[in-house]
Amino acid sequence: MKGAETARAELDRSRDMKPVHGTVDVHVPIDTLWNFFRQASSWPRWNHCFYWVHNRDLVQNQQLIWCFQPIRPWYMYKMPAIAKIVEMDPPNRVTWHVTALPGFFARHSYLLEDLGDGITRFASWEKAMGAGFRVTKKFWIAHFEFVCRESLEGGKRLESVYRQSGRLGSDLFSRHPQEPNE
Repeated sequence: MKGAETARAELDRSRDMKPVHGTVDVHVPIDTLWNFFRQASSWPRWNHCFYWVHNRDLVQNQQLIWCFQPIRPWYMYKMPAIAKIVEMDPPNRVTWHVTALPGFFARHSYLLEDLGDGITRFASWEKAMGAGFRVTKKFWIAHFEFVCRESLEGGKRLESVYRQSGRLGSDLFSRHPQEPNE
């Protein structure tokens, strides 16, 4: 596997796709949002692109292991994923690289920006490249758009729960209907 910086530089130059990205501003203080967000195993409760996440916490240089929901509810699959967390800049960013598939390299970042007055900009960014990616590009772009959309909607779910309770915690979210029992 190439070094993270080399792979990132190649991805920056790649014309295989334009990044899929989006932002949402949520009325949750950045430290409160980050402290809950970093509890990766809780993601399926508020971000419905995730079916299951193994990691309890985000830790630089560790593997991140999870399973995605299908991009359409009637598609009959759950997609496992493995990545390496390559950047952690609490409370502003986590980035991972996916290299598990031949000819496929993807970089995903979640970014948090303090806008002041208890408002945080929550962002999702993803880009991929490689021969294996290009063969199935249409699926992957639809998947990345699904992840981005569900992540931003999840950010709004976090805001709603925070406004109602004044805090964030897994106990405040009802289990997603397709989430496995713990």
